[in-house]
Amino acid sequence: MKIEPFNTENPVEKSLFSALCTRRFPHAVILEGASPDERMKLAKKIAAALVCTGAEVPCGVCPDCIKAAADSHADILIHSVEDKPRAFKVGMVRDIRSNAYIVPNEADRKVFILENSHTMGVEGQNAILKILEEPPSYVNFILLCSSKSGFLPTVLSRSAVYNLGQSSSSDDDSVPREKILEAAKSVALSLTSYSDYETVRAAAVFEKDAKLLREALPVIQEIFAAALRIKYNAAEETEFDDIPSELSQKLSRRSLLELIEAADTIMSSLKLNANHNLTVTTLCTRFRRAVV
Repeated sequence: MKIEPFNTENPVEKSLFSALCTRRFPHAVILEGASPDERMKLAKKIAAALVCTGAEVPCGVCPDCIKAAADSHADILIHSVEDKPRAFKVGMVRDIRSNAYIVPNEADRKVFILENSHTMGVEGQNAILKILEEPPSYVNFILLCSSKSGFLPTVLSRSAVYNLGQSSSSDDDSVPREKILEAAKSVALSLTSYSDYETVRAAAVFEKDAKLLREALPVIQEIFAAALRIKYNAAEETEFDDIPSELSQKLSRRSLLELIEAADTIMSSLKLNANHNLTVTTLCTRFRRAVV
C-alpha cells in the first residue's frame, strides 16, 4: 500500500491534516460513514502521519512511513471484528486498554485503529471510556464505524467525530434522503404510541422496498441514539425535528438501549440476506417489545 498525501480539497481531510500539522490532533477520533475500505484507508493515512518523522506528514519515505505502508509498524495496532452486534468483546477492549499503557516501541506515538468499533456493547464502551478520559500522552485511538449512533454520549463527548459522507462507490439509484428520513421518523414516532398497530402501519412502507429498509435502519437507530443522548443531557441539533425529544420523554434509557441493539441485530440479519417480509415483522416485534 502506498500512503497518499491528504486531499485538502476534501473538507474532512483538510481538517484532519490541519490538526496533524499543528500537533493538535485529538487523542480519540471517530470516523463514520463512507465504506469500510474508505474508512480504513483514511485511518491508516492518519496513523502514518502520527508516527511520521518527515517534514510534511505523512512524508511516505521515512522508515516509519515505509513500515506503516507495509502494515508492519509496531506502534500502529489494528483491531478488526465482524460488523455484527457485540462483536467487539469487552475482553478485547480491556486488552487494548492495558496495551495502551505500554510505551511505544519505535515511534513517539502509539496508534490504535478499531474497526467496526460501533459493535461494542455498553460494557465495552464503558471499558474504553476509562482510557479516553485520561489517555497516556502518546496514545491515539481511531474508531471506525458506519454510524456514531451506536456510541454512548459519554464516548462521543470524549472523541472528535468526522463524518465521511456516503461511499464514493455508492449506487446512482440510492434512495432520496427525504424519503429515508420520512420513513425513519414515522417508525420512530410510532413508538411513542401505546398501539402496536401504529408501528405496523409505519413499517408497511418497507414491505415492498427492501432498499428503503436498508437505508432507513441506520437512520432509525440514529434517532434512538439522539434520544438517549438527551437522556444523558447531551442534546444536539439534528434533522429529526422533535422526535428524539419525544422519545426521550416517553421511553426509559433501558428501552432506548434495547431499541439501538434491536436495530443492530436487524441490520446484521439483512447483511445475511434474511427473508425480507420476516425482517419487517421482526422489526415491529422487537421495537414494540423494547418499549413495553
